[in-house]
Amino acid sequence: MLEARRAAFFADLPVSPAVRRDRLARAMRMIGENAGALCAALAADQTNQDAESARRTEVAPALAVLRAAQGSVGRWMRPESDGGLLARLGGGDYVEYQPVGVIGIAAPAALPLLHTAGIIASALAAGNRVMLKFDAASPRLGDLVTRLASGYFDPLELAVISDGVFAGLAFDLLVTGEEQGDGVTIARSGKSPVIFGRSADFARAADKVIARKRVRGGRVPLAPDYLLVPEEEEEAIAGWLWRAAMRAGPNEAPPADAEQQRWTRLLDDARARGGEVMTAHPRGTDMPLHIIRHASDDMRVMQEEVDGPILPLRNYARIEDAIAAIHRRAPPHVIFYFGRDAAERRHVLDRTLSSAIAIDGRAPSLAKAGAGMTLNIGSGEAGFRRFSRIRRVCRPPFFDLARRFAIKGGGDLADAAPALR
Repeated sequence: MLEARRAAFFADLPVSPAVRRDRLARAMRMIGENAGALCAALAADQTNQDAESARRTEVAPALAVLRAAQGSVGRWMRPESDGGLLARLGGGDYVEYQPVGVIGIAAPAALPLLHTAGIIASALAAGNRVMLKFDAASPRLGDLVTRLASGYFDPLELAVISDGVFAGLAFDLLVTGEEQGDGVTIARSGKSPVIFGRSADFARAADKVIARKRVRGGRVPLAPDYLLVPEEEEEAIAGWLWRAAMRAGPNEAPPADAEQQRWTRLLDDARARGGEVMTAHPRGTDMPLHIIRHASDDMRVMQEEVDGPILPLRNYARIEDAIAAIHRRAPPHVIFYFGRDAAERRHVLDRTLSSAIAIDGRAPSLAKAGAGMTLNIGSGEAGFRRFSRIRRVCRPPFFDLARRFAIKGGGDLADAAPALR
């Protein structure tokens, strides 16, 4: 049930303004065309109000919230640059707002239609899909909306489900209706991947990845966790990574015995499952770096947190295969992308989720990359942002300006879409 919705969500990326407006319009029609029945259900569930008061306090305000979101979603979606000269020349960083995924909403007991409509307005405006459960205090409203929803929404977009089914699902975001985010739970972040596009300068990219991985021996939150590389280039890229690692200077923090034993177990498991381990141990270092070729999902190194100098390589035939590999895990803190093919770069930006994406080695800061993980309930633009994953796109200075003057390097850069639309 949940996985079908999650697969449909990823297939829908990027979620256009038109799709978001259409979903909000259908939510408005569902309420507006059935206002009388909704008022009667609300009055039946709550003995202290009649149908007319339900119309004034819940139905009319719910429509207003949805209408406001529909009219503003295009503006809310616009990327925000850091400003200044770099932004005007097409370089520097910017922030974009991405959907979170499949959101579970446990409707509150108080003002259930109004509060639920407000949460749904924010969730749909942000491009998410919704699974909704009504409180036991609103049985007639819950039954009615369950019947109505299938007439206005594909069940993979929005569905009302029973309490027993709802409780066992691992949503990307769970909203229980409490104020200020106390009832919001978001899934943990996945491993941070590096994508080498076929147009990348492999030697230069390898140097940057190894430099990032060597910081505190790979024991920092934004260290690369694994590489996705073109299948025909895996051997060459592994060689570039090994040479870069052999040139590395002395490490800062030698491993404790327990750490070394855990890494050894991970490497032994990778070898037993068909991996080839290349070890780079420069003179003057206490911590070698291990590159694992032919890494597979069944290896412990691809399932557990490594927090150390181990770098698995996965290969891909098409860029879609690399993106699908990322989708099989929780969205990462950061994606590192190397490549000079502007169309492919735009495709990766559109089709992946993360708190940050680093273009050609432009490293994000930990504080800024983590900003997208703070989510809670709100309305209007604040609600849109709180139901969005805020991603910082980190580009080298004068990135697009340099691209326009590139002559060679994999792809027709002159005709490709720019990184910031």
